Amino acid sequence: MRWLPPSVFAVVLGICVSIIGGKSISFQTEMFLYLGLPPILFNSALKFKLNTLKKTWLSSMMFSWFVTLFSVVLIAWGIVVWTRGTENEMGSIDALLFASVLAPTDTVATLSLISQLSEDGISEDSKLVLMVLENEAVMNDAICIVLVRLWSNMLDSHQQLDRWVPMEVVGLTVLYSVIAVSVGFLGAFAMNRANTNDMTAHYVVALMIYAFCECLDISGILGLFVYGSLLRCPERVSDSVGSISLIIESSVYLLLGLTFHTYDPEYIGQSLLVLLSCISARVAVVFSIGCLLRLCSRKYWSVRALLFFSMCGVRGAISFALSQTLSHTFAKSSTFVIIIATMIILGSLQKCMFGLLLSDRATTLIV
Repeated sequence: MRWLPPSVFAVVLGICVSIIGGKSISFQTEMFLYLGLPPILFNSALKFKLNTLKKTWLSSMMFSWFVTLFSVVLIAWGIVVWTRGTENEMGSIDALLFASVLAPTDTVATLSLISQLSEDGISEDSKLVLMVLENEAVMNDAICIVLVRLWSNMLDSHQQLDRWVPMEVVGLTVLYSVIAVSVGFLGAFAMNRANTNDMTAHYVVALMIYAFCECLDISGILGLFVYGSLLRCPERVSDSVGSISLIIESSVYLLLGLTFHTYDPEYIGQSLLVLLSCISARVAVVFSIGCLLRLCSRKYWSVRALLFFSMCGVRGAISFALSQTLSHTFAKSSTFVIIIATMIILGSLQKCMFGLLLSDRATTLIV
């Protein structure tokens, strides 16, 4: 149990209960997105130190944008290859939509991991890697939500890929991110001026900012994170939000395991091939971006740091929630397989990888 994260234990427990009981509890997507996710994000944002961006802004932007976008392309290519000639064959836009659901690392799982691993006494370089990991987990969801909506609209309107699509992707992502950041900033400015100590007021405003961004089809995740990062609130408010967040995190992982019977075992072979594409894409892109960052004098991106960062590609509740909007049964079942596999396999290895990150004997230079 020393090396088994609580998230993995909760998922396995849920699967066992589902199998023994012979029943499955459906995952309520809207309830999770609008009631479960905001407290977890709010808690993480309250603990986030904004001044760390001075040291990690380049790495955070590179990993959030380029790792996400290139991963989507590589995963989509793998989906097209693995499904070609089968009854589950997908076109390019269907594959890009499915890849956009699978590409983002899960905010809930990543923030939970960081809260367990952020111990006193770790090196400054390791702290910087963890900061970038946290920033990536928040921002890549914002990017992928834009991509999911874009590909969905293209499918609904029977639009084909053309040379303007990349410009549209970048333009919409930048625009929506700026709006989300502005909403979060204005909310934090207003609450700081009000200088209230009431926990209910802070919590309700956080939910309102998140819901407002989501109603505009922009990232509520990014807006809420900016709001919490800039907010000045009493310590007792932060402690209360932390307790609520811990309870919800455990419930989310348990519910994922309890949805076991929603998976169709007919697609297990192709699902594992798509899983291979997800892992391979993240490792390839992370190491490529890491090499570029080292050329930009970001020397803390050593081999061990990049290997640790690659193995933190856990998918979770957000990917599962987004997959429920897909029309393909194969995509929904494969998403469940990939979530469970990455949480159990990569989740169990993450503490070992964290030990490698802190090891003085590991190689510190990229050859």
